Amino acid sequence: MLEKIAKLIFIDENKELIISSFFAFAVRILGALSAFLATFFIAKFLGAEESGYYFLAFSVVTVLAVFSGVGLENTVLRYIGSDSAYSASVFQKSLIIVLVVSSLSAGGIYFASYHVATVIFSKPALYPVLQAMSVGVIGLAVLTVASMALQGLRRIPMSIWILNISVNLFLVACVYSADVSLATYLASAYSVSAMLTAIFGVVLFWYFKPRIVGSFVSWKAVFSSCMPLWVVAIMTQLAQWSGQFFAGIYVESDLVALLAVAQRTAMLSSFVLVAVNLVVAPQFAALYRQGDMLSLEILAIKSVKLISVLALPLIGMMLIFPSFIMSMFGSEYVAGVPLLRILAIGQFVNAITGSVGFLLMMSGYERDMRNLMIISGCFALSLTWLLTANYGIIGAAVSTAVVVAAQNLMAVYFVKKRLGFNTLAVWR
Repeated sequence: MLEKIAKLIFIDENKELIISSFFAFAVRILGALSAFLATFFIAKFLGAEESGYYFLAFSVVTVLAVFSGVGLENTVLRYIGSDSAYSASVFQKSLIIVLVVSSLSAGGIYFASYHVATVIFSKPALYPVLQAMSVGVIGLAVLTVASMALQGLRRIPMSIWILNISVNLFLVACVYSADVSLATYLASAYSVSAMLTAIFGVVLFWYFKPRIVGSFVSWKAVFSSCMPLWVVAIMTQLAQWSGQFFAGIYVESDLVALLAVAQRTAMLSSFVLVAVNLVVAPQFAALYRQGDMLSLEILAIKSVKLISVLALPLIGMMLIFPSFIMSMFGSEYVAGVPLLRILAIGQFVNAITGSVGFLLMMSGYERDMRNLMIISGCFALSLTWLLTANYGIIGAAVSTAVVVAAQNLMAVYFVKKRLGFNTLAVWR
């Protein structure tokens, strides 16, 4: 095994991927660290009950922001990653669409927050938190598209800063320096931070976009690409956050906080996958556009090997030392140990399957990804509702892990069917 790992790292033909991925990995560490610090300080200073309200409101805002993105983040990445001449045209159209839809979504949740809090979640204290965080829908939707556009331009550190670091550092500063102890105040801070980061991301893109007169992308082409991806994006978020949604309905706020902290901790391992994706996703798009299927397969297999080598030790720590990890957030979070173990198993499958979702989307098989995510999204909602209603917070964790594993394994099947290779067969 050690010889295979050494071969993977030191072969000359792997060096470009390894160097680029480790550079992205180093920057992504900062992103993962900032996310972990944000979760840590929120859980530590707000306490389980207030943290539960904040994390539940954040889940709602996240899903609404993804809905408002209309699937354009992957369309932007695909077009700009394959040819930067498309940059200005595709980004301008995407930004207009996202601003319109996200503004409507933000207004909708602002005025409906009382009914969402009291009727759906039966938690009146959630109402002001949702209302304060509603503007964050606009900021999160715009900064996501800006981040993907920067990724397409190969501006990896800036992309990660916009998507993963800026908002989290702002929240940490607010909690630590302003002694914030109420979820409502922190929700307001999130909205401000998300909007400022979105503006900064847009400015960065326009500064770094190619100066030459670019190729024109029609509105029809943009919508043709993004509409299947829109369904994919929404279903992905439902699959990821349905556990917290149903937990918010069936269990108390402090138990929602346990699940949120455990899930965010388990997802630390996924930063390796994201780091590699930042490098390979634009390359997937370019290789497929050139018709170089052999190089596409080689790159995909190499990326899976690299992800496995880097992510599995982190997942192992979560399985072996969960009590120590959860105790860092406070003694009341130690009860979430079984949740962390369950969710880490789901992330294990996520790691060993590799960048299968990006492979499909960057290769033009958005509709396959759409169908896959419709199936897994419906499966997530039904399974999570069933298990959470009957088994409480443990059921929510189990369903989340099962759905993550199932959707990745289905994507492996579609990659094999459409592209002709199996990303799981990497150690042959």
